[in-house]
Amino acid sequence: MAFWGYILVVGLTLVGSYLLLTRVMGQEAASRNLRYALPWIVVGFAIAVIPFLVTLGGQIVWSVLYLGYVVSIGVWLLHWPRRKRKAGALLLNAGRTWHNKFLFWIGIAEVGVATMITWISWVSLTEFADTSNGVVHTSLAVAFWWTLALLIVFLGLNKLELRENGLCFLYNVVPWKRMKSYTWEVTHPSTLTIRVRPRLIFLPDTMSIKVPEMYRDDIDRVIQTYIPFSPPDSLALS
Repeated sequence: MAFWGYILVVGLTLVGSYLLLTRVMGQEAASRNLRYALPWIVVGFAIAVIPFLVTLGGQIVWSVLYLGYVVSIGVWLLHWPRRKRKAGALLLNAGRTWHNKFLFWIGIAEVGVATMITWISWVSLTEFADTSNGVVHTSLAVAFWWTLALLIVFLGLNKLELRENGLCFLYNVVPWKRMKSYTWEVTHPSTLTIRVRPRLIFLPDTMSIKVPEMYRDDIDRVIQTYIPFSPPDSLALS
């Protein structure tokens, strides 16, 4: 029951997010963003779902996945100041984008989920006899959900910055040398779409960002000094 409930919640969240993105950014930009985020969605979904499907040694598999996730996210966030410094001097701070604000409220909802899971886990440990392995497994499960919630909140508080060596967005640095061209969506003029050279061949080659309208012209002035403008129609085949 828990497995199918999780599948339903994830499915409804993805559909709702896509419909909202379509309204805010346009269908083409929303589809590109979904393709761009899909590999990371698959990874996160696998981490949460695999333990439901594993019967033999399930707790061990689950615990290892949770521990790996918590450590990797912790290292990634702690390493952010150094990665941002390597991106060079700040050229423009465009503040929080629509994506950041949307993720922030998703993160708040995840905090509620993490709180509920923490309470359920505490009740299960106090009311039922458990082994030391069970305590470790439950603790890692709680740590996983709190790490996920705090990660999404931090992403929501992050800001779009244009720097000497690249663009900083959602705790990622995209170097200018990896960007091939940019354009503004015709139907949604404040949606910036950038064609990039993906790190891996199976990753998408475009990303779209709904930037604050008050910074649109400033962003355009900075970006055009590093990468060429491309007509919107040129992305139709991407």
